[in-house]
Amino acid sequence: MKYFDLYNGNNLPAVGLGVYTLENEPELRKVMITAHEANYELIDTAYFYKNEEFIGEIIQSEKLNKFKIASKVWPSDFGADATKRSIERSLKSLRTDCLEIMYLHWPGEDSEQSWKVLEDYYEQRIFKNIGVCNFYKHHLDKLSVTANIKPHVDQIETHPLLTLNNFIDYLKKENIQPIAWSPLARANGELFNDQAVLKLAKKYDVSVGQIVLKYNIARDVIVLPRTTKEKRVIENIDLFNFELSKEDFELLDSLNIDKHVSHSPDETDWLKEIRKK
Repeated sequence: MKYFDLYNGNNLPAVGLGVYTLENEPELRKVMITAHEANYELIDTAYFYKNEEFIGEIIQSEKLNKFKIASKVWPSDFGADATKRSIERSLKSLRTDCLEIMYLHWPGEDSEQSWKVLEDYYEQRIFKNIGVCNFYKHHLDKLSVTANIKPHVDQIETHPLLTLNNFIDYLKKENIQPIAWSPLARANGELFNDQAVLKLAKKYDVSVGQIVLKYNIARDVIVLPRTTKEKRVIENIDLFNFELSKEDFELLDSLNIDKHVSHSPDETDWLKEIRKK
């Protein structure tokens, strides 16, 4: 495993387990057990994913003690009091008194108040790291006006179809570790059926998914692949026996078309909708 150092002295593994939409408990249990056996260390969930209680129970009953957990506060829970309630609910559901990371899930009104709450929990060492999800530079600039602690991480959608190279460079300059959700672009056909990508997979004798994940790791971005298939769980962490050449990395980088496979942090109407109580 490769690790990335954070500016606070902590570090995070290059690959974590994403569990978005894994709301079926038996299926989630199989995936988590397989991931634990494959030496995953970080599991990334959120209140919005509706599986925190399952995760807490599975970790305890199956003794999956290697897992460190990250979770998130949804924008409808922003504001000081609501954020505290959201955090305590997540800690209770996950059956833990300490989380590896707590995030603000999307930009939203009162995010500055919510960040103050995260700072407080961090200072109490209930959170080892605090971060944001889907914050672009203008969101971070707004947060920085009142923040005492800069985010340790920023989790964003990024992959070869959406490289966000300028923003990734900005995060690195600011010592904020970038983390990729949907790093496989949800197996988008424009990427997974691209002939050049297929040739790279054949060249390195790996899957297309492994090539796509390796692209982000090669630019020092943590990946959180999600899958329901046990075989893919193992494959998604098996990324450290090959290195992309400079030319092959640049080929993948050239595939950028600024394509989101989900919502953009700048979709104003959608962001307003998810802030509703």
